[in-house]
Amino acid sequence: MSEQACEAPDGRYVFHSVSLIRKDHLTAEYAAIQPNMVVPVLVHDGRVIIESMDIVDYLDRIFPEPALVPADPDAAALMASLIELGKELHVSVRYVSFHWGLGRMGRIGRDGEARIAELERADSPEKLLDFYRRYNSDTIDEDTYLHHLRALESGWGAQERRLAGDGRQFLTGDTLSRADILWAAKVLRIFECGYPFAQRFPALNRWFERVKARPAFQVGVLGPNLAMHRFFRVKSAVTRLFGGGLGRVAAR
Repeated sequence: MSEQACEAPDGRYVFHSVSLIRKDHLTAEYAAIQPNMVVPVLVHDGRVIIESMDIVDYLDRIFPEPALVPADPDAAALMASLIELGKELHVSVRYVSFHWGLGRMGRIGRDGEARIAELERADSPEKLLDFYRRYNSDTIDEDTYLHHLRALESGWGAQERRLAGDGRQFLTGDTLSRADILWAAKVLRIFECGYPFAQRFPALNRWFERVKARPAFQVGVLGPNLAMHRFFRVKSAVTRLFGGGLGRVAAR
């Protein structure tokens, strides 16, 4: 699985692939830019912005067209609440995508743990060292993974009801908002793991397909990582063929 870090020299945005398999985000060079060692990070005109929605807010302000905040106050309030919920589910995406997506490819070994111990700040909200130590030693129990999956399903279910209820095209109405950007990134990670969105959350799945079909998503998100995206889709299909993966768990 890959994600994106982006740099904007001379005002131009250039996206660089950050691979969770190669552990690009666990290097001293990356930690010097993004102290929490997660993606994304934006460097623009000497400014470093490390939180996803802070990046979206910044880009929306310096490039205000098209607007990513709904003009309607109720829709804007809904957008804000969806962003907060998406942030809360961030850790759940990590647990689910590592367990049912990366598998053993997500492990980093003792050398990797030592590197994180050296680089991670004591006040980092990500707690990567704790996660990787338990992940490497296979001491995270199945109930923990299921808890995180059910938390995601609860969030998806709320969006399913909203999208199906009035036929809106996007999460806050009929125009793309910041909430769609955040949630599409979260759904993509689990989509790659083979979760049966079309069967479990059909309206949400149609929404995701609309977002995924947008040129900016194809170029900026899928484009640099297309081979890896296809690899994980094939991997999840093979796992499903043998009766495993997220499809089996989702049916419980």
